[in-house]
Amino acid sequence: MNNSERLKIDQSNTKDSLLSKHLNELVIISGMGAWFLAKSLVSRYAPVTISFLTSIGILTYQIASSGRHIRWIHEMEPELFTLERLEWLWNIPVSYHWLSLILLAISPLVFLLGMWARGRRTKYQKVFQSIGLTNGHKDTPKLLKTKRFDRFRKSYLFDANGIGISEFDEKKERLESSFKSNIESIKPGPKPGLVLVSFNDKKFPDSVKYTDLATSVILPSDSFFIGQSTEGIITQAISELPHMLIAGTTGSGKSVAFKQILMGLLESSKHLQMYLIDLKGGVEMIDFVRCPNVKVVKSMEEALHVLRMVEKEMKERFRYLEECNRKQIIPEKDKKDRIVVGVDECSVLYMNRPRNDPEYEDALEARQLADSICKLSRAASISMILATQKLDRQVIPTSVSENISGRLAFRANSLQGSLIVLGSKDACELPEIPGRGIWSFGTKKITIQAPYIEERTIKARCENIAKMFSAGKKKMLNPMLGNDSNPNSKMKKAYSGLEHVNVPKRT
Repeated sequence: MNNSERLKIDQSNTKDSLLSKHLNELVIISGMGAWFLAKSLVSRYAPVTISFLTSIGILTYQIASSGRHIRWIHEMEPELFTLERLEWLWNIPVSYHWLSLILLAISPLVFLLGMWARGRRTKYQKVFQSIGLTNGHKDTPKLLKTKRFDRFRKSYLFDANGIGISEFDEKKERLESSFKSNIESIKPGPKPGLVLVSFNDKKFPDSVKYTDLATSVILPSDSFFIGQSTEGIITQAISELPHMLIAGTTGSGKSVAFKQILMGLLESSKHLQMYLIDLKGGVEMIDFVRCPNVKVVKSMEEALHVLRMVEKEMKERFRYLEECNRKQIIPEKDKKDRIVVGVDECSVLYMNRPRNDPEYEDALEARQLADSICKLSRAASISMILATQKLDRQVIPTSVSENISGRLAFRANSLQGSLIVLGSKDACELPEIPGRGIWSFGTKKITIQAPYIEERTIKARCENIAKMFSAGKKKMLNPMLGNDSNPNSKMKKAYSGLEHVNVPKRT
């Protein structure tokens, strides 16, 4: 065999290979188009698709039953397609003519839909390849479905192709850059092996005021504001938690968020007792003492007394539930106030102290009491809200962490701190915007902008709450724990000299 013959054979093989490749691509495109058309029959486009196919069916049936298509073939080339040569077509049943005409009519649509679907899939494969989101065989995730919620929000369902969600998280910034949109969430799809990525083009606010949220949304009973998200304003009922952790470094907005949560609970709850532990002098909680149903403590001795009383009340409520054969306290029904214990900078409460520390024994007992309340108090309608800027396991013991379902994390300075609060690195990747945080509850993790509340707003609203108590619009069902008469008389006296003190602001 000489060289020219080999060249002809190679060229023939190349042509056959290209032909096979093109045919294979045509089959894939047609299949994707047919599948897309079939899916549209059960999607939101179903009315349009059904109307279109019905119209095609009626039109083609009229053509097939009248034999008009055979006449058109004859008229195109009368000499080539004579009536004698086309006679065999007249003998074929009308149903076969009809089916053939339907396929002929929708083939261009199927092909165009297939080209569009193929192009879209190829587009995302190139994106994933460019950012390195591939498996061991260099395969990329495959787009299965898109869904648009509104003009801002859209989700993509991918076949992960063996790529884990953690790998999607690692490429989050590059995904946002490639898709030119902010990622709202990355979570498992409806079936194993699928990943749902949600995007949101809505501009995220850098600042939100508590007064603005309170004006636009009425808080449900016993609830508070989490903040503004791309999905809208998020509120949370304290009964669904029931315990919560707020964490973030200095300047992240942790303290302001803590105060606005307390304010929200005070305003939305009809029957509430609140005990605030501030072991760094008590000045941060000074404005809340204006409310008759709030008690503020600023020393370890007072904190220990309050925690003892709360635990005692918890046990009494358990006995009450046992006698009534009930599982949970409902304040209105059982005539027992909901109790919230807030601990500002809980690292002071949970810190390990040396044995020669004069508060060593009290601190140890206070920690044990707080642990007991976190573990057992859900059924008793008693909740704890812990806030801290020190993120380590000494501050948040595992025994406490396991019983806290709601976590509001602001910016963390270290990966370890973010892992302790959220179990991921998300908190250390937050921008340095005060109030920007991540709300984690159950399987949800949502980026939020926590509302900012001014001290004068707290004062004014607490004074308004006091007036509501005086007018009988709000009331406590039971006396404050440890006090038989005016629950805040001693505390008000203790703070009376601090009313006009300039308190340094904390964030």
